[in-house]
Amino acid sequence: MKPISETLTEGKSPYTPHTIDGAIAHLERVLDADGADSIFARTYWRSRVLQAHSTPGLIPPQRERLERLLDRTTGGLHG
Repeated sequence: MKPISETLTEGKSPYTPHTIDGAIAHLERVLDADGADSIFARTYWRSRVLQAHSTPGLIPPQRERLERLLDRTTGGLHG
């Protein structure tokens, strides 16, 4: 398996629908703790959320959680 940093630069998700819940929970904890309060942090965490969002085969509740996280990192201006 490739390192997460390498996967991030390729824009591919290292997750599957079966492994994504832990990643979503981690993103929720970080963003709940104001983990996206600087410009760098917002850009970084947005890329992490987008990476998770690109996981093929997500079920609707997983996609909805990621959409909420994306809203937090973009101020509701995502595509």
